[in-house]
Order: sequence, then C-alpha cells, then structure tokens
Amino acid sequence: MSAPRDLENLEQVCSLDIHRVQSSRLRNEGLPEEDELRVGIESKIEVDEAARKQRVISFSPGDPENPHNWSSGKKWFITASGILAVTNSTFASSLPSGALPFIQKDLDVERVEVAVLTISVFLLGYFFGPILFAPYSEWAGRRTVTLVAFGWFVIGSICCAVAPNIEALLVFRFLTGMGASAPMSVTGGVLADIWHEPEQRGRTMAVFSAVTMIGPTLSPVIGGFVSNSRLGWRMVFWIEVIVSALSFIPLTFCPETFAPILLLRKARRLRSQGATGLIAPLELEDRSFKSSLKTTLSRPFRMFFFEAVVLLVSIFLSFVYGVFYLFFQSYPLIYEGIYHFGPGISGLPFIPVGVGGGLAYFAVLIWDAHLRKLTARGETFSAEYRRLPLACIAGPIYVISMFWQAWTVRADIHYLVPIAAGVPFGFAFALLFIALLNYITDFYEIYAASALAAASMCRSLFGAAFPLFAKHMYKGMGINWASSFLGMVAALLTICPFLFIKYGDAVRRRSRFHRFLQERKEMFELREKEEGEEASTATSRTEHEGAEEIKDDIEKEGK
Repeated sequence: MSAPRDLENLEQVCSLDIHRVQSSRLRNEGLPEEDELRVGIESKIEVDEAARKQRVISFSPGDPENPHNWSSGKKWFITASGILAVTNSTFASSLPSGALPFIQKDLDVERVEVAVLTISVFLLGYFFGPILFAPYSEWAGRRTVTLVAFGWFVIGSICCAVAPNIEALLVFRFLTGMGASAPMSVTGGVLADIWHEPEQRGRTMAVFSAVTMIGPTLSPVIGGFVSNSRLGWRMVFWIEVIVSALSFIPLTFCPETFAPILLLRKARRLRSQGATGLIAPLELEDRSFKSSLKTTLSRPFRMFFFEAVVLLVSIFLSFVYGVFYLFFQSYPLIYEGIYHFGPGISGLPFIPVGVGGGLAYFAVLIWDAHLRKLTARGETFSAEYRRLPLACIAGPIYVISMFWQAWTVRADIHYLVPIAAGVPFGFAFALLFIALLNYITDFYEIYAASALAAASMCRSLFGAAFPLFAKHMYKGMGINWASSFLGMVAALLTICPFLFIKYGDAVRRRSRFHRFLQERKEMFELREKEEGEEASTATSRTEHEGAEEIKDDIEKEGK
C-alpha cells in the first residue's frame, strides 16, 4: 500500500521555520514593559531552542495550499466577494438617513435625535463587533467569522424591517452593526493573505478603500426616494435584506485564506494519515480564548494612549470619519432648507463624494509609478516618505473643500457650486485613509492589527457621536460658520502627517513597540548569520570528506 500523497514529500513541507513561529507568537502576546524587554527576548530565545526539537510544518515553495500561490482568477473572486461584502456593510450604515423623517412620523418619535440614533447605534456596533469577533477569528479562521457575522447581519436587517417601535429598531440596528463590522475588520487581512507582492497588495487596498465609499454615498439617495414613495420606509430595510443576501452567496464559495489556520488543518490531516511529531506554528502558542480575549482588549487601548502615531492618526481619521457621517444630517438642512430639494433629491449631492473617492485610486497609481522609478535608480524610502506625502496633499484639499462648501451655500449661488465641493472632499477623504492606514501598517508591522483596531474603535465612536449634534450645531452657528468651524479643526489636524515626516526617526526611537520590533529583528539576523556559518562549515566538511573518499578510491584502483 502506497503512502498518502501528502506524505510523499514530507520533508519538503516540514521545516523549523522558527521566524514564522516567533512572529506569530509575538503577534498574539502583549508587549513587555520597559524593564522587561531584554528579559523577554532572552526568554524567547530559550523557547525557540525548545521549538527546534519540534517538526514544525510550513508551506513548501510552490505549495498549492499557500494562498500566495493561488490562481489570479481565484484571488480576484475572493477580493471581489470581500469588497462586495464591505460595500454592503457601509451601504447599510447610512441607509436610514434619507428615511429619518418618515421613521420619526410613523413610529411616533418626538425628538429628531432619537431617530438619528438609527445611524449612531449602527456605528456603535462597529465599535463592539471587533472585540467579539477578533478573538474568535483566531480559533476558527477568517472565513467562519465572516460567514457567521454576515449571516447575523442579514438576520438583523430582517428584524429592522419588521420592527414594531423605535426601541426595537434601535436594538436591531445595533446588532446589525455588530454583524456588519466583521467584513470591515477581516477583508483587509484577507487581501494581505492572498496578495503577496506589496505593489499589487497596495493597489488592491486602494480599490478596496475607494469602492467602500460607494455604499454610504448611494444609500441616502435610495432611502429618500423609496421612503417618499408608497412603499414606505420599511421597504428601505427590505432592499438592504435583498442586497445583503445576494452579497452573502459569493462569500459561501470563498475558501479560508489565513495561513496559520491552513497550516493547522494541514498538520492535523498529516497526523491523521500517519505522520507523527508534526505540529503547526499555531500549536506552539497559547490559543486559549481567555488569553486571546485579554490581548485583544488590552493592546489596542495601550497603543492608543501610549503610542503617539496611533493616537494622532486615530484622532485625525476619526474626525474626518465623523464629519462624513455628520453630512447625512447637514446635507438635508442645506439642500432641503436653502435649495428646497425633495427627500430623494437631497441625497443626490452625496454622489460627487463617491466620485472623488474613486479618483483617489488613480492618485495612488500615479504615486506608485513615481516610487517605482525612484526605486529603480537605487533610492530607498522610510515609511514616512513612502506613504505620507499623499496625506500631506490630501489634508489641505480636505480643508479647502470644507470652506468651499461653507461659503458657497447661499440662495443666490447655484446649488451645483456647493455640490461640486463633494468631489475634492471625497478625494481627500479616501486618500487620507489609504495613506495613514498604510503608514500605521508599515510602522508597527506585526502589531499593525492592534494599531488599526485602536483607530477603528475611535473612528466608530466619532461616527456615532457627530450626527447627534449636527442639527443643533448647524442651527445654532449657522450653516456657513458651522462648516467653517469643522474646516478650522481639520486645518489643525492636517499638520500631523507633516510632523510624522519631520520627526519620524525620533518617534520611532521613543516607541516601545518599535524598539521591541527592532531588537527582535536584530536577534533573528544574528541567529540566521550563525546558522548560515554553521551550514557553510558543515558543507565544507562534507566536501572535504568526499574528496578524501574519492582519493582513497583512486589509490585502491591504481593498486
């Protein structure tokens, strides 16, 4: 009886890939305190020596199970399915904005702020959802988390459509937001799993960031027109159910992409086929739910409060994000109050915002082409110069768009003039997110997930809070000065990317996380150098012994 196919080339798939094991373990551990950094590294060296005695599997070159080696068609199907799911999630976030007057009237809601909560509580679900789903994803993989959460999202949408009162609607919107947060959190990781080349991955992430603006900019238009028809506001949520159900179908055909989970399954399969002593890198970690939950809860908060880069980027993007959702309340005030648009028509000014977001993708392509030319000349770049110039351009454009809108919203100025301000606003909005989130990823490497989680949670809180005071601010300050005030705050925050470029080296030296990463890299470089010298010595010894044997054979034949 022949051995199973997986065991034929067992030695090719089994290796002591300690670097991957160590990186995976560090990704799931909290960072040691300042006086424990050195001790932590020394203890990890001892752990690595014990791990050398294990037969740890990894993907062999060209392994078809490695997501990096999948066909382009398969990768693009997964990419399109993930982007479609995220677009659906963002579509649902602002969908009730055009239906709020009808919800308020039909459900006998006295205060408009209570009706606005249908948007705010959804974004609060974005805050709490990752706390629940992130630890579970370490157990079951990205595919399972996405399917469970998106199914949750579809069921929640159905409940919103049949909600008997405003209290039930708010509860169901919160739960729906939690389910919608999983595609938002997971899809970026999925794209990193399957697209190995940095250039291709960067372009895909740019498409992802630009396309996700389509949902929030179209949903107010749909919500306004549908609610104003005989179909009523409940039909808005039934449309959400239909679209989300259609988006759910391709997700069911997407495979797992998270390499550690794939290796874990492979190790279990090989052991079931008779191979003994094989383990996956994940099996060397503490994978208890309690440990995972503790890390997920604590590290993002520690990075937010003690890492200057995470704090400033989070505040900047959160403000930009909050203003975007504030527009869902201010646009009706502007275009219904001043220009007398109807409920559906008042949502049309959001379309230029989506157009601007799409243009941001082409800006990324132009910048990537420029960097390739410079790299071909032998030039190298820090994370600041590779990512932040786009943010330095986008920031001032964002401020200009805010003042443009603020002082052209007048009855004696044609409505197309303030509407056109949405194009630079959407362009700057998308470009800021692409540049700053990529900068965080480059800066913190294996800790990027926690840094991005901190930024995401802060962003969700701003997005939930801003719509609640929008009408009070615009009525109290006036439309012109309210938008101008937001532009002034944005102008102050625009300084952040310039500061990062100027003081990036100093910030890295002060960052405990970055210092720890550098010491870890030095440790691995030293070890690889030692192992290379040992391998070279062993090869020389083998060649010498082989030459001696050949010499002896020749002498014997001569005799």
